[in-house]
Amino acid sequence: ALGAGGLAAGVSILAGLLAQPIWLAAALLAAGGAVRTGAQWLAADLGMQAAIARKSAERARHWPALLAARDARSLTGTDLTRAVDSIEMLEGHEARFRPLRMAAVAAPLLVALIVAFASPVSAAILLFTLPPFAFGLALAGTAARATAERQLSALGDLNALFVDRLRALREIRHFGAEDRILRQMGQASRDLALRTIATLKIAFLSGGVIEFFAAIAVALVALYAGFSLLGILPFRVPETLSLLSAFFVLAMAPEFYIPFRRLAAA
Repeated sequence: ALGAGGLAAGVSILAGLLAQPIWLAAALLAAGGAVRTGAQWLAADLGMQAAIARKSAERARHWPALLAARDARSLTGTDLTRAVDSIEMLEGHEARFRPLRMAAVAAPLLVALIVAFASPVSAAILLFTLPPFAFGLALAGTAARATAERQLSALGDLNALFVDRLRALREIRHFGAEDRILRQMGQASRDLALRTIATLKIAFLSGGVIEFFAAIAVALVALYAGFSLLGILPFRVPETLSLLSAFFVLAMAPEFYIPFRRLAAA
């Protein structure tokens, strides 16, 4: 958010064609870009370290118990899926989802605070759009969780079915059951495909909710800034926007929802 503030300040100076020197705008743009890039790199590095540590801890906890409970040759596909695939899936959760979830809570508030220094009314407009957005995102997220759990369950069933049938391949060929097994695999694959499509539909719905409220927030800030500069606001406000302040809040407004976009992608 601080890097975005520097970028927005540089853009507002350049776009406003004000009396400030060009070197100041260039310095703000360079500093904002460096801070933003450094913060993203640091977050990615710390997230990956946390993911590696979490996966190592889960392997150390699960694998000895799994091998002690069963002979290695008698492990089922479900056991292998849980011991390998499920642990690998933790990487995305630890390296991307958890850091972005924290950023989605703190970064919009920090952006609103930075905007408030230039225009408290614009900051209030951004915060006003947050509750309905959070409600819509929660509804989409609840549906996404249910469909994702069904999709992961279907994926685990398909993996388990494949491993178990591969182990029994000699018996399957001996009894001539290849066609029946192929039908089972085909049905399991179609079930996984249908559940994956259902999950993607919810994911696109969640993205649509984010884009809708982001567009509304930016449009409201743009309308307020434009009417304020023209002096045709239909109501009185406790501030007077300058051209520099208007460009600054317009450049910062899209940053308010970027953490939610990244969280939805993760």
